[in-house]
Amino acid sequence: MQNFTAIDFETANEQRTSACAIGVVVVENRQIVRQYARLIRPEPMRFASFNTAVHGLTAADVAGAPVFGELWPEIAADIVSAPLLVAHNTSFDMSVLQHCLRSSGIAANIPDAVCSCRMAKKLLPQLVNHKLNTLCKHFGIPLNHHDALSDAQAAARIILELYQER
Repeated sequence: MQNFTAIDFETANEQRTSACAIGVVVVENRQIVRQYARLIRPEPMRFASFNTAVHGLTAADVAGAPVFGELWPEIAADIVSAPLLVAHNTSFDMSVLQHCLRSSGIAANIPDAVCSCRMAKKLLPQLVNHKLNTLCKHFGIPLNHHDALSDAQAAARIILELYQER
């Protein structure tokens, strides 16, 4: 896998429309060429204590951030023009993306997605589990877990490692 965009969302609460952070890592010719994280102001602004305990973000952190619909023009090209999206547990991140687009009234053609967790299960069945932190430890990838950019970087590097081993 040569070219793709890895993404990771953090959410403010249990609703898939509550994205409060996104990490984006663009890979071209197996090299990370662009990476960034953006805070997102969820609508409504409600942070569940469980979610805050996981990622450390609060309403105060995102108070000045754009809502998803305002942020979309900045990140759209890196997502819709990617030949493939990558995430760890794609079902979650793709669901958040689709729900945020829908709730913002945005129609977009989203590329197919590859799950780094599923790929690792297929290619490294001997590991005790295939959690992001386990795979990062296996490959020696630094991880600040539940930081959107760090998680997206990790997913990208895991896919690069998995496809290097093939």
